[in-house]
Amino acid sequence: MMHLVLIDALNLIRRLYAVQERPYLPLPEQVTDGTRQQIINNTRNMVVQALQRLRLELAPSHALLVFDGRDSQWRQQRCPEYKANRKPMPTILAEALPALEQAAEQHGFRCFTDATLEADDVIASIASKLNQHQQQVTIVSTDKGFLPLLNQGIRVYDPFARQQLTPADVEKKFGVAPEQLVRLWSLTGDSTNNIAGVSGVGPKTALELMALGETLTEALAHPDCPRKLRDKILSHKDAIVSYMQVLSLQTTLELGLNLQALRLPEQVQEQ
Repeated sequence: MMHLVLIDALNLIRRLYAVQERPYLPLPEQVTDGTRQQIINNTRNMVVQALQRLRLELAPSHALLVFDGRDSQWRQQRCPEYKANRKPMPTILAEALPALEQAAEQHGFRCFTDATLEADDVIASIASKLNQHQQQVTIVSTDKGFLPLLNQGIRVYDPFARQQLTPADVEKKFGVAPEQLVRLWSLTGDSTNNIAGVSGVGPKTALELMALGETLTEALAHPDCPRKLRDKILSHKDAIVSYMQVLSLQTTLELGLNLQALRLPEQVQEQ
């Protein structure tokens, strides 16, 4: 069976870059040209080492690094506050991305970017399609947004903790199954993506509400649902719908990728 590893490229690269940038904060853009190049070189070396380690740890037959498209704005149009708290990409890293992509390609890892698409949606669509064909897929990312995809065919791997996450991990941390996470975050909020949620509804209240029905409509109609909570949820209905839309990953994108082109060359695997 093939095993495709889908790498959330900027999730990995930005963490590795931050290690190199840290000694020069708060103004790394003001370093000398020599220091700037050293930061880039060190980041490139760390990226290559991380990719080689992933090849050893996960033993993929195919691999793809997926980058965010800069023109993807549909989530912001639907929910203006979405990711509004994110810091812009550091200038040095933005300038280094072409060299980092080239280094990945030289080591057998293909890269993919579509200017109009978020990497999360690209990864989710590829993973879901292959899962339907009973192929093994591992998503490499620390982004919890991929956790709703967890099932027997789609795996999520934290490259820094070197841990494969499971539905049991999700249940232990969040109190719900993976497929219920989007509903939970839409109620409680998601600070990572700057989603406010419903004011006054914390994890405990949200879990108690969700336990009353498989959908929010069923839960609100349950006789044990407190009237005050029901009224609050209904008054935030439109916002909750928007939150669920922007937090849900697209899984049906047609990308036109050739799987054969994503196969890791044997000579690269043997290095």
